[in-house]
Amino acid sequence: MAYYNLENEENAILNIQRILRELDFFENNVARIKPSGIYDDDTRSLVRGFQEKYGLEATGSLDKATWDLLISIDKARRDATTIARAVHIFPMFDEYEIVPGDRDNIVFVIQHMLNEIRNDHDDIGEIALSGTYDLPTQNAIKALQRKNLMDENAVINALTFNMLADEYERINSRIF
Repeated sequence: MAYYNLENEENAILNIQRILRELDFFENNVARIKPSGIYDDDTRSLVRGFQEKYGLEATGSLDKATWDLLISIDKARRDATTIARAVHIFPMFDEYEIVPGDRDNIVFVIQHMLNEIRNDHDDIGEIALSGTYDLPTQNAIKALQRKNLMDENAVINALTFNMLADEYERINSRIF
């Protein structure tokens, strides 16, 4: 077996098997191989099938052209199917709260989310992105708390933030 510029043969074979298995899966076939790190007959057969499908010489060996194409197709598939990972911006320690008058970067994010969801809420007006938990921001949070049967205290704790984040995500995940 030949493979291009790889130092660790077992890891290279595992990567080949993993990529072939994922490509096989995304093409709605049954994933026919379990990555083992051993270039066995099943691996050789999948490489040969890949080579045939993409017009390469069907040797079953992983040469530079096969490796480059395999990596390129895998990268394109991952780029096309990858969604942005969620980032947890609300502090994760107990009893953290944002209250009217607070000034913080997270308030910018909250104000942005409120502006994004306001088209679906008659009781939320446009909010200036000030980073200060001002009266318009407070009124919008209270309106959401009321709508979600929560205490209308304008305190943004993890529960209130999650409610806002869920609403933001619901609205921004619509397919247009």
